[in-house]
Amino acid sequence: MKKVKNKFGEGTIYEKEDLGRKIYATSAACMSVWSDMLSYANKYPEYFVDDPSKADSIVVLSCQVTDLAVLNDLKVAARLHELTGKYIYIGGCLAQRMDIPLPEFTRRLDVVREIGIELEDTSLVHYEPPFWVPDFKEEDNNLKDGHLFRNYYPLKLGAGCHGKCKYCTIRHTRGEVYETIPKDQIEEFLNHEHVVLTSDSPTVKQIKEWAVIAKETNKEISIRNIEPQNLIQCEEELIELAKLGLLDIVHCPVQSFDEKVLRAMNRNVDATYKAIDLLLRLRNLGVITATNIIIDYVVNGEVIENHDREQLNKYFDYYSWNPYFDGNYDIIKAEERYNKYILKK
Repeated sequence: MKKVKNKFGEGTIYEKEDLGRKIYATSAACMSVWSDMLSYANKYPEYFVDDPSKADSIVVLSCQVTDLAVLNDLKVAARLHELTGKYIYIGGCLAQRMDIPLPEFTRRLDVVREIGIELEDTSLVHYEPPFWVPDFKEEDNNLKDGHLFRNYYPLKLGAGCHGKCKYCTIRHTRGEVYETIPKDQIEEFLNHEHVVLTSDSPTVKQIKEWAVIAKETNKEISIRNIEPQNLIQCEEELIELAKLGLLDIVHCPVQSFDEKVLRAMNRNVDATYKAIDLLLRLRNLGVITATNIIIDYVVNGEVIENHDREQLNKYFDYYSWNPYFDGNYDIIKAEERYNKYILKK
């Protein structure tokens, strides 16, 4: 346990050493956060239990990309608290948001990860169903809502991002920035099927090196969360992989097609449009393309809906929406927005 101060405020945050030796962990967060905790669990599998009632410590890995995600984090935590009567450790990105009050039965947990650990058992940390898919079925295929990469192997490339997009807080919530060295992970890559390169923001150098490894080993890869400006710098390598049938899925968060919105977001407009064109070329070569779109973004008081499905369907096999969140959490507004966006009331 330690006192911390960050851009969101000051508070107490617990550390992995405070969790004890009987841990139940579940993730309501992204694949990057989930795989962080999996690295710790795979280093110490004897610490983890699959029944929360048998745990000394219960961890809920959280997301705060929207107020809807925060609301879901707290619902998962409340459910487990009601079931067990125990404190719930809130890990993941919400833990660092000192400006968002958490219930009395929760404790903030710092980033937990072990670098360089192969994820032999991905069942050690449970994975909550995606809250934005009310009729979610685990057995559905990879391109159904909420399923992208869900059953893929997350090969960890690093954590953190140096970008400065206005809507994003990753650089403040994901702990120490690090990057792995691709050649050190070749054996892990070969040991697993359906491998997705996983990071908050894969670098150009990493993707270029992994393209070489994929080609030399004749083994297919997928890429998650590569930013447009990085994607276009890897054009030659990705086109070659696609022609060889070695590129399965490329996920690039373009966030918007609207120049006005991209500029308001502090996104690279030219790179975004070039990335969209490259993604179409990759799609035409048989690669599955995926993205995120922020809808209802507010620019100078105007709400830009960003709902052009026809345009999205032209370029992407899979896309997911994130309703714009201004960063100011209000549980009443979050419930109202949950009814609007998820329950469609």
